[in-house]
Amino acid sequence: MTAPRLVPRAAFALLVAAGALAFAGCAAGSGTAASPSVSASGAVDGAGTPSDGASDPGDGDGDGDGGGDAGGGAAPAAPSMALADVLARYPDCAAMGSVLGSAIDGLELSDQSNEDGTVQCNWMSTTGDYVNTVLVTVTTNNGAVDVPKKDDIAAIGSEYIADGAVEARGGIAYGTKSTGDLRIYGTLVDMPGVGVSISSGALNEDPRIFGAPAVAAAKQLLGIAG
Repeated sequence: MTAPRLVPRAAFALLVAAGALAFAGCAAGSGTAASPSVSASGAVDGAGTPSDGASDPGDGDGDGDGGGDAGGGAAPAAPSMALADVLARYPDCAAMGSVLGSAIDGLELSDQSNEDGTVQCNWMSTTGDYVNTVLVTVTTNNGAVDVPKKDDIAAIGSEYIADGAVEARGGIAYGTKSTGDLRIYGTLVDMPGVGVSISSGALNEDPRIFGAPAVAAAKQLLGIAG
């Protein structure tokens, strides 16, 4: 079905958010730890600071509970990551937006939230009938059990994206495209403990970010070098 030429920006944002959640559905966990709140300005309160015992995503000592069969069959003892680790590096949506570069040029931060172990930051176009949006979601999961394998990704019609640095930490990257006049592209990087989804939507043109550039941005949020 052909989408109408003009789509209200608020409605379009909801469509992209729904698409992003659908893309990330297999990665979403039911984290029970209390998560920090994002204020109206996007700042995260003191609860966003990881405790002394929080896992360090840069510490590859293999003491975590990543498990041997996560993602693309990577490191058997990859440590779990945590939402608090991401927020320690990027404490608000403005900071998270810095990893997106030109993908959010001309867009404005329109919505942000932190609820039930999930942080969302949404940037949208604000003028005329130019409709474009970029949504970043960082979601707590249940560890290696929530990291899909290549067969799982193929089964849902998604595209596996090879990334050695991600897979060395027990994770996997993949993407999904919804095409037509209204296009939504979603790129996901799922790690034991946390997943990052970067979704971009546009009307009558390709969205701004997908695939390797989105994986690179997600890796920055997760503190993964390489």
